[in-house]
Amino acid sequence: MNMMKKSVSGRAPWLICTLAAALTAAALRKWQLASAFEPDTGLSIPMAPASVTLACLLVMAAAWFLILTTYQPVSKRPWTVGQAHRWDMVFLDAGDPVYPILVVLAAFVAVASVPLLLKTGIGQWQAYRAAIAAKDQPPSNNGVLTIATAVGALLAFLGLLQMGRDGLHAGRRGKGGFAAALPGVAGCIWLMESFRGHAANPVRWDYAPQLIAIVCGMLLYMDFAGMSAGAARPRRLLWLAAMTAVMSASALVSAAAWKGWADVLLLTAQTLTAAAVLWRLPPNLENPPKLKGTPAPRSSGEAGRQEETTDE
Repeated sequence: MNMMKKSVSGRAPWLICTLAAALTAAALRKWQLASAFEPDTGLSIPMAPASVTLACLLVMAAAWFLILTTYQPVSKRPWTVGQAHRWDMVFLDAGDPVYPILVVLAAFVAVASVPLLLKTGIGQWQAYRAAIAAKDQPPSNNGVLTIATAVGALLAFLGLLQMGRDGLHAGRRGKGGFAAALPGVAGCIWLMESFRGHAANPVRWDYAPQLIAIVCGMLLYMDFAGMSAGAARPRRLLWLAAMTAVMSASALVSAAAWKGWADVLLLTAQTLTAAAVLWRLPPNLENPPKLKGTPAPRSSGEAGRQEETTDE
C-alpha cells in the first residue's frame, strides 16, 4: 500500500501539470489561429495578444518543468554491492500494464499515418514526373521526402512496438534496447518534410509550434534510447516528455485545422509516448528497479569498481 501511494504521489505532479499546460496551450493555439494572422495574407500580426500569451505560457511551462526536475529525487547510486540497479530497467516492469499499453497504442497510431503519407507522396511524384515528361515547369515537391516520412513512420511503428513488448518483461532487457532510436530517426525525416512543406513562405510562423513539437519528440526518443546505452539522463528525459506533450497539444490544433491528418496521427503517437514516460519514470527515479541475478563482488576493491554514479 505504501509503495502504491508513493507511485501515485511521484507521478501525480507531472501528469497534472502536463495535462493542464497541454490543454491551456491547445486553447491558446486555437485562439492564435483565429485572431493572430491576417485573413488575406496569412502574415502574423505583430504583438497579437494570443501569440504573446501562448509564448509566455510555453516559457513558463518550460521553467516550471525545469523546477520539477530539479527537485525530483533521483537515486545517486544506481549500482549497489551485489545487487545492481539499472536505469535501463526502469521501463521493463510487467507489473505495470499502463506503460506498454500506451506505447503499443502509439505504435499503431503512428503506422496509421503510413497509407496517408504514401498516397500523398506517390501523387506528388506522379505529378512531378508528368510535368517533366510534358516539359512543363515541375512542382517544387517531388514527393520523395513525403514517401521517406512514410517509411520513417513504419520504422517508428516497429520501434514503438518493440518498446511496448520489452515493457511486458520484468527484470530483463529485451533485444530491442535501442528500439527508441527508430522513432527518433523517423522524427528527423518528418522534421525535414514538415519544414520543406512550409519553407516556401518563410515569413509565416504559424507552423513554428509543429516544428518545435517534432524536435521535442525526436529528442525524447533519443534520450529514451540513451537509457539503454549507458547514457541515462532521467531528469532531462522527464523534462522532454512534459514539453513534448505540451508542444504536441498546441501543434495538434493547427494540424487539424490544416487537415494534415498524417501530422495529427504522428503528433498523437509521440504524445502517447510522452504520457507513457511520465507515467512510468517519476516513481522509479529514487529507487530504480533491481537487476536480479547479479553476482556479489568478491572483495571491497571489486565492489568499489562496480559502484557507478550518475551526473543527475
